[in-house]
Amino acid sequence: MEKLMTNSNDVLGFNPVSDTIKVSQVDITPKIAQYILKYHNYDNRKISKSQVANIAKSIRDYGWLQDGQPFTFNTDGNITEAQHRLLAIIETGITARVVLTRGVMTDCFTKTASAKSRRPKDEIQRKDKSATDVEVTALRQLLKRRQGETLTMQNAIEMWNIWKKYIRLGINQSKDFTKNTSDFKGYERVFNAWASLCIFMGYEDVASKLLLYLKNNLLKKPSNCITIELLAYWKEYSWNRTSSGNCELMYQLLCVATDRLLKKPDGDIQLGVTPDRMNHTYLKNQGVYRKFLDDPDQIGDQPYFKPGFDPDN
Repeated sequence: MEKLMTNSNDVLGFNPVSDTIKVSQVDITPKIAQYILKYHNYDNRKISKSQVANIAKSIRDYGWLQDGQPFTFNTDGNITEAQHRLLAIIETGITARVVLTRGVMTDCFTKTASAKSRRPKDEIQRKDKSATDVEVTALRQLLKRRQGETLTMQNAIEMWNIWKKYIRLGINQSKDFTKNTSDFKGYERVFNAWASLCIFMGYEDVASKLLLYLKNNLLKKPSNCITIELLAYWKEYSWNRTSSGNCELMYQLLCVATDRLLKKPDGDIQLGVTPDRMNHTYLKNQGVYRKFLDDPDQIGDQPYFKPGFDPDN
């Protein structure tokens, strides 16, 4: 052990063993990273390949970011935090200037409360204190339905800045429906996302009418063909699906109903849906479902559509 510590001092430039907390800054090269992982990584969790890939991608995209998160060694000289970062340093071949903390207690991770995991919502609300949980949920659902970028820590601020105007307008538009009806209480995020996309594409009036027609139907007021068929189809085909599957089905029904109202605004038109046509493969080729997609033809590098933009023309 003593010989190993002597070699470690020579290779690393510091002694990883310490009985007291010591903080310093050091340069970690791929060679040093390999040495630490080989000789000082006997008290750590299982390596996650996906985490290494995520860190390596971040390094390639943004460089090594000085976030202040230390590399920690316990009193036995084993690294306890940063093994994934070490592997990413090796993979990318960079030299990273890091904060190093030695003398960490060997059992502190077992006894200390874990830090709260950061989520995209936290990042958005860190930058914009006015952003609500409902709005961030609508953003996540909207991006999911567009089938382009998903909401991540890396793109959270950018996506929020792009979509917050439309999301807030969409939530405001659908709130009368979600507030005064209870049948679809669990699908508020779907209605909010769909209404936001309608406003984004210039279909605000159509969305407003459909929500009104649906509310009237649910409240036993005079209704029309389109909402009668929509609710009948929902009742017949939603009972045996998962929650995620029902969110998808409701979104698809709303998109098809939007198409019908664009043809006949009074709603006296058949919805005309069948199970073989209620799927992404069929719907991606036509109507507002296609227009709402981020990249329907999977060409890549698609620009964000402007309000009122028609990708079919």
